[in-house]
Amino acid sequence: MANNLLKLCYYDIRGRAEIIRLILAAVNRRYNDVRFDITQWSENKSKILIGQISVLEFADNTQLTQSLSIARYLAKETGLDGTK
Repeated sequence: MANNLLKLCYYDIRGRAEIIRLILAAVNRRYNDVRFDITQWSENKSKILIGQISVLEFADNTQLTQSLSIARYLAKETGLDGTK
């Protein structure tokens, strides 16, 4: 995984994004943790690919959605899935 900064977008709670935060912390990966208040969500919804969060955004603006898909991707890329 490139060293470009990632941006994780989720509500201002642990919720479904917490596993993503834990994976990133376990591998000491820097990222921007963007947390939306429920009242801010409607303003930001149009910026998200499918209008749902969790979203992991890469430096090239590519967005990966769905918390478990993001977790699987990060685990594979960092070797936490047991394959490396």
